[in-house]
Amino acid sequence: MEQVINSQAIKELFSKSSDVLVRPIKINQNNITFHIFCVDGLIDSTLVDEAILKTMIQDRFIQAHITERSVMDYLLNGGAYHVFTEEEDDYQKLLKAVLSGNLAFIFDGEKKAIVYDIKSFAKRSVSEPMEEGVIKGAKDSFIEVLRTNTALIRRRIRSEYLVIESLTVGKVSKTDMSLCYISNIANLETVNKIREKIQAINIDNISTPAFIEEYLIEHNKSLFPQIMYSQRPDRISANLSDGRIALVVDGIPFVYLLPCQLPMLMQSPEDYANHFIVGSALRVIRYISMIITLFLPAFYIAATTYQNQMLPVQLALSTQQAKQNVPFSSSTEVLGLLIAFEILIEAGLRLPKAVGTAMSILGGIVVGQSAVSANIISPLVVVVVSLAGISGFMMPNQDLSSGIRVIRFSFALLAAVGGFLGLAVGLILVITHLCSMDNYGVAYLSPFVDIDESNHKDTVFRFPVKYFRKRPQAIVPENRIKQRP
Repeated sequence: MEQVINSQAIKELFSKSSDVLVRPIKINQNNITFHIFCVDGLIDSTLVDEAILKTMIQDRFIQAHITERSVMDYLLNGGAYHVFTEEEDDYQKLLKAVLSGNLAFIFDGEKKAIVYDIKSFAKRSVSEPMEEGVIKGAKDSFIEVLRTNTALIRRRIRSEYLVIESLTVGKVSKTDMSLCYISNIANLETVNKIREKIQAINIDNISTPAFIEEYLIEHNKSLFPQIMYSQRPDRISANLSDGRIALVVDGIPFVYLLPCQLPMLMQSPEDYANHFIVGSALRVIRYISMIITLFLPAFYIAATTYQNQMLPVQLALSTQQAKQNVPFSSSTEVLGLLIAFEILIEAGLRLPKAVGTAMSILGGIVVGQSAVSANIISPLVVVVVSLAGISGFMMPNQDLSSGIRVIRFSFALLAAVGGFLGLAVGLILVITHLCSMDNYGVAYLSPFVDIDESNHKDTVFRFPVKYFRKRPQAIVPENRIKQRP
């Protein structure tokens, strides 16, 4: 049986919650009474007192009304004292609205309520993004408030075709989400598929971003990220105009982008803020760094353990001389130092910032130098692992960096077991895996595997902006022209 709106039932429901207020207010001499229903701390109490209640009590026109319905009509048609006002007759929607920070006037006789959107709760101000450094570009970033984030997007895309759909996920948390896309550009089949996935989520609470990500990705066992996130509104807006779909989640200070491909994760907004030659050089360095961090430890293990003849004579002699007093094999040294490197990273993240910095210096310099002096590890291994670790931090996307660190360790294990043959097997498996993946109908390696040559001008090399005339066909089947000569 559907429950009707009633102040007494709501008061009993929240009888043990001291922050939920349900209080009667008499507004005129005709004994017209309604109940205020709100959550203390989520509303702007000054606005309620000064702009709504005080104005309502002093309004001489409201004194003439003799029924609740006439009072409601008066408030809804010119006398609401607040622009964001609507009538609500659904009990569950009323509860969600008030628990989200709105104020409600409950009229028991009509079994309806008038809802005022006067949210006011503690929130972080819009500031410079912490994870995505900005040198030449906008300094604002998303925060934990959904409506502020959608406003940052709307501010940059003033098109009437920008759609911001409201969705709710979580049976207990009732977390608000917004699905954003440009209706005359985005592939609506992809939009519908993402919407269906979100609506099919049957979970009590969305407590961490991973809860959303695992429901939206299509290959759960892959270490490569299949959903991109960003703190920068300019980056999200640029991808929306390219036909992608954004997902804004209340309480999460970044926005998701779908579909996601590997080349996107290797790009940075700074590539487009700089000269195209500089941007291309930065991208080439990132790809070289990815190759170094993936293969350098494994190559060192394979070369020093199985195929010494592949090294130049002087390098081979120098390596053997450095290892002659070390009691461990090359594979043991590298794998052990990789594990120690990960422990240092994790400890630095968990400790307070000042302590974490000091710990990193202590672990990286003092302990590392002591281990070399004690002939526990050879100096060349420290150089190899350090270079691989630093190269891994060149990845613009942290999820991609984390996945590559795991694959790097796997390659080192394969090289320890089978030398270059094991490394080749690992490389074949990774390439096969990447080629077999798609993301909402778009190849994960797109545009590397696209037939359309126009898509290849924004991959490893960033061509001048005048060449970006078409959107990727795999993402936008129609309305592909985005720049005209």
